[in-house]
Amino acid sequence: MNFAKKKLILLSSIIISFIIILILTFLFAEYLSRKNAPQKIFDIIDKVHLIDHNGQSFKSATLKNKPSLLFFGFTNCPEICPTTLADLSEITKKVTSSVEAINIIFVTLDPRRDTKEHLKDYIQYFDGNIIGVTGDKVEIKKFAENWGVFYETVKISNNNYTLNHTATVFMIDELGNFRGTISWGENETSKIKKIKNLKKLINNIS
Repeated sequence: MNFAKKKLILLSSIIISFIIILILTFLFAEYLSRKNAPQKIFDIIDKVHLIDHNGQSFKSATLKNKPSLLFFGFTNCPEICPTTLADLSEITKKVTSSVEAINIIFVTLDPRRDTKEHLKDYIQYFDGNIIGVTGDKVEIKKFAENWGVFYETVKISNNNYTLNHTATVFMIDELGNFRGTISWGENETSKIKKIKNLKKLINNIS
């Protein structure tokens, strides 16, 4: 076997090995992505004991087979939470024929202050089909962990505190599947496109 042929075989082996490594890397990344993705909301929602702003159990039936935009925060939040809820309400009005077409779920991370009565008063300041959710802090933690939500209490004074928390909006289709996120500070054009795509997905499923 001459040198040129040996060189060609070696080069071919290297290329094939490289392609195999790329495929294996992709498959492993896909595996990690699926493993770490949030559970289907219907699989977790009925395992926790939470209530909505009307004092009713927050369960699969609460979502009424509609897609949802899920956000975690607290009513004493000075900027991120009210801005996010206002933006979501406004955008859902723009991209849907009815403001009721998409649920906006606001789960408090501060159940000590955010009772169902307080949540009910708070969400009245926003348009849209907003569902306020509260409950025992242990149950809220279980639900938040499914979405990888980070939050911590920050003491301001002896009698007051605030929270640092994940400001991501989680998009869920009408079958309860996780369909992506909207980041804090994401531009309006991108938000509209994502929610429009979620709406298209609804029509395709229907």
